[in-house]
Amino acid sequence: MDLSNVNNIQKIMAIAMGIALCLQRLSMAIGSICWGVAIACFLYLLFAAYKMGTLKAKIEAYKPYYKVILLMWLCFLPTVIFAPDLKTSIKTFIEMWIYRLMPFFMVTLFLQNKKYLAKIAVAFIIATSLDSLVALAQVLLGMTSRGWGFGGHMLNLASLLCIMIPMLLIIIMDDSFSIKAKNIAKAAILCCVLGLIAGKSRGAWLTLTIVLPLVSFRYIFKSKKNLTIALAIVLIIVGSIASSQEYRQRAMSISNITTDISNADRIRVWESAFYMIKDNPIAGVGLGEFRKVYNSGYRTKETVQDMVHSHNNIIQIWAETGTIGIFGFLYMSLYVLIANFREWCVSKSPYSLMIWGSWFGFMIFGMFDLIIDHAAITKVWWFVLAMLLYLKNCKKDNGVQG
Repeated sequence: MDLSNVNNIQKIMAIAMGIALCLQRLSMAIGSICWGVAIACFLYLLFAAYKMGTLKAKIEAYKPYYKVILLMWLCFLPTVIFAPDLKTSIKTFIEMWIYRLMPFFMVTLFLQNKKYLAKIAVAFIIATSLDSLVALAQVLLGMTSRGWGFGGHMLNLASLLCIMIPMLLIIIMDDSFSIKAKNIAKAAILCCVLGLIAGKSRGAWLTLTIVLPLVSFRYIFKSKKNLTIALAIVLIIVGSIASSQEYRQRAMSISNITTDISNADRIRVWESAFYMIKDNPIAGVGLGEFRKVYNSGYRTKETVQDMVHSHNNIIQIWAETGTIGIFGFLYMSLYVLIANFREWCVSKSPYSLMIWGSWFGFMIFGMFDLIIDHAAITKVWWFVLAMLLYLKNCKKDNGVQG
């Protein structure tokens, strides 16, 4: 195969992926078209690598991650095979666990170009910053009480910020990043914090309260400047909440599981989901079947809202795929967290810490909302993992960081 043609296809895939990541929340149509182009390029490159005999070597570089993903797929297989509605389960599996993982495969197999990835990353950071400012404008202009940004539900933006803010904070605090990268991150984190405040997501506030101290404590104790940055971020968030009665009441309501309908209904749907798990312990009720099964006899009379899902990643996967499926998902997730934490302890690579922080943020926020069902956010999740893995490997090879 013509190597120049392969390089051109890689470039097209990178451009399509970058546009999709930046615009998919603003326009599902543009996002879908660009993802389609990127996937077509990926399939061409996959065939080309197979013909040239280079595919095995490409897989080898990220073999541990491919193994845990494969294990997760195999664990999901029984719930697909034995699902009451085979068509729905197959469709859900392909959409959630193959299609949305495409960014990970695209980057780890074929987008081994630091320049391309850097441009996509900067473009996405800018897009997320604008997304956050739009959410703020929506609140200030009286369009809504909770900003949602470019599109979708306000919790979509909140989950995205739980992934992005830990990474931006590490870029600002770690000495190995360039001044230019730090300045971009400083501007972006200010926008993201404003978006976080505008979105009023209690789950996001709680998530970042847990994650940010964990990813920054080493940097804070090393530098007065970093301590100042951390205190400034805390003061902006706490000051904004404390200065408004509405925000104070919302923050105080986090622990209210009686009169706060949102919290109370979450507890009720979790309890119902555990009965579903008890009745279907091995292979679950079937992928994509939660809402139908829940409404068929598990919903309690006290539940006020129409709960279309469990508002919890782990409970949802456990109910739909059973003990076998949740084992696969947790094994994969814990592998990413533990492997990168261990690597950070040894090498102090900021990329390992960024993977750990973004993944941990995704997992914690996923205890309050079903993030795995947010198509745009899930694709970002897998892209970020692949990009940071590649950058970490680049550092190992030549010691250069962005």
